[in-house]
Amino acid sequence: MLKIKNLHAYYGPIEALKGIDVEVNDKSIVCLIGSNGAGKTSLLKSISGMTHRTGLIEFNGENIIDAKPAHIAKSGILHVPEGRHVFPGLTVEENLEVGCINWCGFFGKRDNKELFDYVYSMFPRLAERKDQLSWSLSGGEQQMLAIGRALMGKPKVLLLDEPSMGLAPMVIEELFEKIVEINNEGMPILMVEQNARMALSISDYAYVINQGKIEIEGTAKELMYDEKVINAYLGKKK
Repeated sequence: MLKIKNLHAYYGPIEALKGIDVEVNDKSIVCLIGSNGAGKTSLLKSISGMTHRTGLIEFNGENIIDAKPAHIAKSGILHVPEGRHVFPGLTVEENLEVGCINWCGFFGKRDNKELFDYVYSMFPRLAERKDQLSWSLSGGEQQMLAIGRALMGKPKVLLLDEPSMGLAPMVIEELFEKIVEINNEGMPILMVEQNARMALSISDYAYVINQGKIEIEGTAKELMYDEKVINAYLGKKK
């Protein structure tokens, strides 16, 4: 599905990723955990074509290391960025329609009712608020909108960057249930997440990144009981 080999990423002279190897297989959830500045977001940005990078990023047999972001999105890699980045002056429904542009053209050139129905069934609160401007939504609703917008693009793999950021615990639990539900329908997911315990609890495989390098990898269950991961990211359960 998605195979990354010896990936290096740069912001000008600064090397953010230093030979990363990561794989996301069909129907799996893979999480990436690490401290702030470790390179988690840089990895997702590199996959999406938003950094200067070298190495191999193979998606369904095609090396997309030199591809532009629009081509990568059209190929089926859809990125839900850190901080959500919904369009505040557009309604919920207009934000969702933006997600269709790669395959549907601008605003209603092809029928997208089936996708609207799917997103609204996945996130009923978006249906209730479809005519509201997105700036007026709660943080959790904006995160649902950002994920819904990506789903409107007909993804073959979802990249989620810090989906729980700034959300209340009850909202995080509900959101992660939705992420699992999306995955259960066959969607592979690569997720960056600061809430390491929650991320590992729903993932199949996990990587720990530190200073631009993969430090530990294994099944999520293995990492949940790894002493280094517990001490650095999980803490002892009370």
